[in-house]
Amino acid sequence: MRRKTGDCPGAALATDEALGIFRDVGDRLGQANALTYLGDVRRLTGEYPAEAQALEQALGICRDIGSRGGEAGALNEKGTLHRVSGEPAKSEECHRQALELARAIANSWDEAHALTGLGRCALAAGRTAEAAEMLRQALEILQRIGACETADVSAELNALSKVQPTAPGP
Repeated sequence: MRRKTGDCPGAALATDEALGIFRDVGDRLGQANALTYLGDVRRLTGEYPAEAQALEQALGICRDIGSRGGEAGALNEKGTLHRVSGEPAKSEECHRQALELARAIANSWDEAHALTGLGRCALAAGRTAEAAEMLRQALEILQRIGACETADVSAELNALSKVQPTAPGP
């Protein structure tokens, strides 16, 4: 809730507290989820090295305990970090890995986020047709599962369709 209301420092503090509790009780999946979420908050505050560290820890735990869903989520966050850090090839690789994992375990949420990430990477590289297709696929999934991100991806897709070249008329 704190993150959604723009209180990223409060969100980081609450997530750090949750992480401590998960460590105290030995809940490794809880630790991985908290680290992934902490990474997201760190990115929003511009703390990219701290985000990278949290995501690497989350990925290590997920791989160690065999949480493919957690791994897909952490890979998507890592892909976003690489994209905003100006590393498009690394970003695409993370999102592709997340997409493969999400499809293998039928995780619609992470599949949609991976497709959104890939669409944003394609757009940044000037591949507008590919970007539109990825965002369209993501939007279909988000609509089907009733995700709150539906409006944002829909707006991105609509904006993209306005800048795409159209076929010449008769």
